[in-house]
Parts: sequence; C-alpha cells; structure tokens
Amino acid sequence: MEYLKDHVVEIIQWLWPPLAKQLDYVINAEAHLEALTRAAEEIKCKRKGIQGNDIDGPLKKRRKLTHQAALWIDDSIKIEKEVDSIKSEFEQRPKFFNGLWSNYFSRYRLGKRAVRILDEVKDLNEKTPLGEVALSPPRPTVTEKQESLPPGQSTSEHTLEEIWQCLQDEESRIICVYGMGGIGKTTLMKAINNRLVGTQDFDTVLWVTVSKELKIERIQKEIGNELNLFFIDGEQKRDKLFTTLKDMKYMLILDDLWRDFDLEEAGIPLPNVQNRCKIAITTRFIQVSNAMEADKHIRVKTLTSEESWNLFCDKAGDVARLPGIQPLAEEVANECGGLPLAIITVGRAMRRKDKKELWLDALRALRGSAPEIPGMEPNVFLSLKLSYDHLEDDKHKRCFLYCALFPEDYNIGIPKLLKFWTMEGYIDNVESFEDASNKGHAVIERIKEACLLEEGVSGDTHVKMHDLIRDLAIWITSTSQELKFLVRARMELKVPPKEEMWEEMGRISLMSNEIEELPMQPNCHKLVSLLLRKNAQLKMIPNNFFDFMPKLQILDLSYTAIESLPMSLSLLVNLRALILKRCRSLVELPPFKQLKELEFVDLSWSAISNLPEGFENLGKLKQLDLSNLDCLISIPHNVLSRLSRLEELRLLKTYINWSTAAEPQVIGDASLEEVASLTRLSTFDITIPNIDCLEHDVFCQRWSRFRNFAFHVGYDWVFDRLSGDNSVRIHECHHFPPGSKVMIKHAEGLSFVGCGGLTRVSQVAGDSKNLRQLQVYRFNGMDCVIDWTEVGEGALQQLEWLYLDRLLDLEMLFRGKVPQGSLQNLRSIEVSYCEKLRCLFSSSVAEHLDGLRELTVGSCDEMVEIVEGDTLPDNLFPQLRRLRFERLYKLTRIMSSTVLAAMNLQEMELFRCPLLKKLPLFTSIQKIKGERDWWAALEWENENTKSLFQQKYHQWNFPQQT
Repeated sequence: MEYLKDHVVEIIQWLWPPLAKQLDYVINAEAHLEALTRAAEEIKCKRKGIQGNDIDGPLKKRRKLTHQAALWIDDSIKIEKEVDSIKSEFEQRPKFFNGLWSNYFSRYRLGKRAVRILDEVKDLNEKTPLGEVALSPPRPTVTEKQESLPPGQSTSEHTLEEIWQCLQDEESRIICVYGMGGIGKTTLMKAINNRLVGTQDFDTVLWVTVSKELKIERIQKEIGNELNLFFIDGEQKRDKLFTTLKDMKYMLILDDLWRDFDLEEAGIPLPNVQNRCKIAITTRFIQVSNAMEADKHIRVKTLTSEESWNLFCDKAGDVARLPGIQPLAEEVANECGGLPLAIITVGRAMRRKDKKELWLDALRALRGSAPEIPGMEPNVFLSLKLSYDHLEDDKHKRCFLYCALFPEDYNIGIPKLLKFWTMEGYIDNVESFEDASNKGHAVIERIKEACLLEEGVSGDTHVKMHDLIRDLAIWITSTSQELKFLVRARMELKVPPKEEMWEEMGRISLMSNEIEELPMQPNCHKLVSLLLRKNAQLKMIPNNFFDFMPKLQILDLSYTAIESLPMSLSLLVNLRALILKRCRSLVELPPFKQLKELEFVDLSWSAISNLPEGFENLGKLKQLDLSNLDCLISIPHNVLSRLSRLEELRLLKTYINWSTAAEPQVIGDASLEEVASLTRLSTFDITIPNIDCLEHDVFCQRWSRFRNFAFHVGYDWVFDRLSGDNSVRIHECHHFPPGSKVMIKHAEGLSFVGCGGLTRVSQVAGDSKNLRQLQVYRFNGMDCVIDWTEVGEGALQQLEWLYLDRLLDLEMLFRGKVPQGSLQNLRSIEVSYCEKLRCLFSSSVAEHLDGLRELTVGSCDEMVEIVEGDTLPDNLFPQLRRLRFERLYKLTRIMSSTVLAAMNLQEMELFRCPLLKKLPLFTSIQKIKGERDWWAALEWENENTKSLFQQKYHQWNFPQQT
C-alpha cells in the first residue's frame, strides 16, 4: 500500500507541471493577452521609428531599406496582424466561468496562441536591426537612352525644338506627342531625354514604356525602380509614390500610351506651376491626349522627300547612289511616304543590292502594296496594324479599309466618302441622310484620332490616306476572305486585270485609269462594289458583263464615255447604288423594273432624254440626282410621287416642263405638287423655267421642311456669286406669286437678276429672318434696296454679305429708320455701276454697321462721298479692315476727316478717284495702294502725317489711261 502511494505521488508530480501549464492558458488568458499587447506595441513603436525617422523624412526619396531591415519590418507587420486577430476573437468570447464547456476550450486555444506569439515577439524584439537601416544611393539622374535621330533632319529637329520649348513653358504641363506608328515619336522623346542628361532642369527624369496592355501596377513598379523605392507587401504603392514625388521636380515620359488612366489614382502628383513638373506622353491616338487633359498637342510629321532620301541612303549604303540604281532608289524611297520605320526597313533590305532588277522588283512590290520586301510585314505592317486593331468595332474598320479603294495620295472629298459609306451600309441605325452624315463625320474623327487618316489639302472638307497606311489597308484585305480588295486605281492601266483575278474579290476599284475594254463575262459571285469611274476611254460595257455578279450593290461608272448599259444590268437585283455622273455620251438605259433595291441613282450631266422604263417601281429610292440633264425635258406624271422614300432630289439646271394649275395633267407631265407629296424629302435642288409654276402655292407652303435647298427660276443663269446651301436665284421674273414669297422667306442666300417690276427687295423679302447673302444685279426702276417700313420684326438681321451691281436707278441702299439689331452682322458690301448713287450711307445707317469688315465701291459715276454729313458719331466702322474704291470720278471725300482716328483699317486701294484730295487719319493702316499721280496730288495736314503715310504707300501698277 505504501508502495502504491509513493507511485501515485510520483505520477502526480510528473503530470502537474504540464497540466498546470495547460490550466494556465485557460485561467490566465487575459494576462497573457495583456503581456502580448504590450510587447506588440513596443515592436510597433520600433517599426514606426525605423520607417518614420530614417525613411519617411526629406531624404526618403533618395533612400532604400537594407535587406535585414526590410525583412524585420515585414515580420513585424505580420505579427501585428496576428495580435489584432487574437484580440478580436478574445473580445467576442464569454467571460471565464460563464458558458459551456466549448467556451473553456476556446479560451484555452486563444491563451496558448497568445503565449506562442508572445515568444515570437520577444524573439523579434531581440533581433531589432541596429545601426544603419537604410542605404543612401546616388541621387536619381537621367538615364541615357540609345536613340538614332538622324542628323540634319529638319522636320525632326523642328519637332524636337517644339517639344523642348514646351518643357520651358510653364503653361505646358502635360505634353502629348502623337502620330502614326513608326513615325519616330519614341526616337524624339529619347533625344529629349538625352538632352536632359547633365542638366539641372529636373530632379529626376522617369521613363515608362506603357504599350498596349496598360497595367497601373507595372507603371508604379517601373517608377519605383527608377526612384529606388522598395514596396513592402501590403503597402499602398499609390501613397508611397505620391509621398515620394510630391516634393520632387520630376519629368515623367509615358511612351506608347494606348488609353488614358488617372494619374493621381496611380500616385503621380499632377504637374502644376508650383511644382514645375512635366509629363510627356507619346501615343498614336489623339483622344488619349484629350482624355489625359494635355496642355499641348504636337503631331509628328512625315519626313520631307530630301530627308527621306538622306535617311534611305544612310540605311541602304552607297549602292543607292550608283548611276544605274539611283533613279530607282529614289522612287523606292519615295514609296515609303516619309515614314522613318518604312524607310529604315526598306533601306536595310536593299543594302548592297546592286542589280537593277532587284530594285525594279522592290518598286513593284511597294506599288502593289505587297509585303514582299524582307522586314516589311513584321516591322512595318504588323506595327501599323496595331492602330487598326484598336479601332472601336468592325464598322469603323470597314470604313477605314474602304478609303484604300481611292487612288494613292488622293484627296477624298468627305461628302463623297460619307455617301459611299452610306451606300455600303456602314453607317446604319440612322433615320435620315443628315443623321448618317453626322454619324459619318464622327467615324472620320475617330479614324483620324488613330492617325489612320489625315486632313486633305482642303482641310475639313477632304481627307487622305498616308501611302503606307493605304498599303496596310490593302494588305489587310488581301488576307481576308470576306473583305478581299482588288485595287488598281490611277495606275495608267489600258487593260483591266486578268479575269481570274476578279473571281474572289468583294470590292474592285479600277478608277482613274485608261481602260478601253472590260472582260466579257467575269465570274464575280462575291463582288459587292465595282468602281470604274474616271476611265474616260471606256465606251462600251459587254452585253453579258453583269451575268455573274449576283451580290453587286455598288456600281460606279461615272466620268466614262459609255453610250448605253447592257440588258444584263437587270440581273443586278441586289443593286443599291448606280452612279452614272458625267457620262456625257450616255443616251439610253435598260429597264429598271427589276432593280427594286436601288436606293441611290445619279444620272447627272448625262445625255439621257427619258427616264428608264420601270423607274416608278423604285420604291426604296432615297437619293436621285437628275441635275444638268440638257436632253431631259419631261418626267411622266405619277413617277415622282411613287418614290415615297426619297430624301434627296436634285434637278438643278434640268429644265423640266412642269405642269401647272392652269394646265392639269392632260399632257402627262409631273407637277411640283408631286414633289410636295414626298414627306421624307429634306434636300431639294431645282430649276424651273418660269415662276408661273408657283401660281398654285401648295408646294411652297411645305418649303419649311427642307433642310437643304437650291431654287433657280429662269434660263441662262451665268452670273452667280452666292455660296452655300439654301439659296433662291430668280432670273428675269416680272411678277412674284404668293408661293414664291414663301420660298424666299426661308432662303439664306437670295439673288435677283433683271427682275422688272421689283422696285425694292424688301417687297418680297421683308419677312426673311434667315437671309445671310443678298445679290441684286442688272435692274431698272429700283430706287432703293430695302425700305425698312416693309420689313417685319426680326427680319434681315442675319444679313452678312450684300452685292449690288448695275442698278441704274438706285439712289440709296436703305430707306427709313434702321430697326435696332439690323445690319449688325453685315460683314461685306460691294457696290458697282450704280450710276445715280451719290452717297453710300447716311449717318444714321452708318452707325449700325459695327460689323462691317470690307467695303468695295466701283464705277458709280455720281458718287460724291461714302458717308454723308459733317457731324458723325465717333468710331464708325470699328471692325473695317479693307476699303477698295475704283473709278469714282466725282468722289471728293470718304467722310468727315476727324471721325476715323480710332479705326482699325488695314488696307486701302484707290484707282481713278482724281478728286479725292484728303484722306482721314487711318492710324492703323498697313497698306495704301494708288496711282502715282493721285498720291503726289494729295493734301496733308503736315509733313509728319505725310511722312507717316508715305511708309505705307504702294504704287498701283495698272497702266495709266489717256
């Protein structure tokens, strides 16, 4: 028994310490947690001390943690998270001796965990880094980039200087350098980067190549690497970058940016006048620049011919200048279109090739848009194609590709391009042609913003494709089954491509050639568009030419010499557009009754005398151009009225015998009431032989719905200086039916020629609120142009341009008191051959002409002065810039000599004004042009005035009359 007792005691002594330890986890859990919290706080203070005192101060941006310190801080952050987790769980448990057995187990687990972590904290505390915890690397400098900006390239140097000046300009904080792929944007920015080497312009220059896949974390990491920043796991990169950069004068170059991002969200402080930082962006897309709110946009242009040649020779070597090679090499270089990437690629491919045949083959490949030259496909086409791939959707891509159907270096008229896009169905989900045009302009802008189209020679009215971009488009279509193009535009072809080349094509463009004959019966089952315009030698279309073109939708034969179209045209049941403009020999057309899908028909300037049979069946027709048809004098009754979807109808200078109310449809001619029944018609151009057609004014009462119109009355219209749309021109009419006044009321441009019986324009235009241009020519019996008592409220206030010529009885321009607001927009006045006009303006009229910029008066035999009266208001004509007086033999003065001292007149021309002896004091005059004898006879107030004006004088070079 005693033995057993001893063993029990031994067992208890052996078990108690571990058991007591386990009980301690439960009983003293709060004490263990409190000790852990105190130890963790000590660790936290040490971490803040290291980060705050040694890293986050003014030198933070130049220092980097040692590896030991970084690991210690990383471990401390993990332990702090563990402690916070234990505290959170403990606070959610019931107090000791309060709850179920499961609660005791939970306390046990947490207590044990707290003791374990406390041991780790003590261990970490003992390992606290001592001494230097951060390295001090050298101050960030500009890292020199390898660049190859060719010397002596004035285009590149000019752009380089433009970018450099932006860096000096305080207002240019974000600078965008944009242009097509391969044009040298990155090379220019590398040159800018290298120019900053060794300067003190910025604390640091940061370079980040972004490329197509934009990732903010990668941008942050690259900037951090250049700044020697060490990002700890879990740390906010944005905050650390921002804290580092906000005290620096930095320059950030974001190369090849494809889409915008929020700079501040990425941790990049915005440049401003105070921090004098700069951000430079290179991109292919101008919309990226706009979205990044760039202050300056700089487009990188292609190289000039001379610069291209020099660069090409640099890459191709001396072989390019060999006598037998140089002419071909120059043509090869020219085919690269001034694009440095292409010039370099082709030049390297032709290096040391001294055989003429190889250069001829390279020229053939370039002109045929074939990527056969080594390096062209991977280096040039695939690079440029990235911009194409970035376009919004397939319709934008198709619109872009369509531009390649026009000849190389061709200025494409935007209205023409939009019309083709609409005919192809690329501009859809619109209600009208106006909506289609607006949407089409938006598409053009998107393509231009991607640097895949550029402005043509006429600015906003034309676009053009860079040669290499056009080659890219043709190359893209050559690899597509659906979009295959055969393009041989303006290549001086006398015979078309071989018939087998037509078979798989979806679109064929042979425009602007010298083709005389076409294939007899080409097999074109996939053909959608066929463009044969401007083949002036083409006189005949083979009878069976259209037999195997079941999908053909667009047929353009304009500007050819064809005399007729074959009967096989009737097989084109899917044809949507038939363009026969300026086919001056075309006299007859086959029946149209099978062509029920036609939406666009242009027969203008042809020789047809009758509309084709079945024309009335074109129920889907939207655009019809029958203008300038000398031989068409009749349209059958009820043809136009059945074209119920017609939106545009053009009949300008086509003299149709319109039936009138006095002549009902017994003669079978169309009436203007038929046109009035076309409820969708919004664009309407027409010439009518005489104004009697408007006696019945139902047609004109519906005039307000036309958005664009041109209305000519009378024959032999030869004198016309109006510009723009919405014009009415009336020639030799002696009465004005009520319907005509409705038409005039809506006009923006109005012209009267030889209209006897009209004594004042205000008689018929007194209610015109939209009138901007007024031309009155060759009148007898008109004593004034506008009598203000005949003008309705708000009318004639938009008038900008007034032209008066050969009004033989005109005595004054305006009669009566000018209403407030009238004439304020009048910019230009031209008056000539008005023999009875003695004075141009009364003083009361002149004070309303604040907007007048140009004034021309000539051959008015009785003109004595321009503005009547000796007492006139100060500062008349404050915006007048140009005066021109010719053959005013009785003109003695312009106006009182003291009233023009504050004028802004820039230029004055006088010819045959012998009695004008004094000039007003035009203090801002830049140029006075006149005859030598007239100038010598001028009278001056003093020699100083004469000397001042002498510096501005230019002698008129016309020969003197005897």
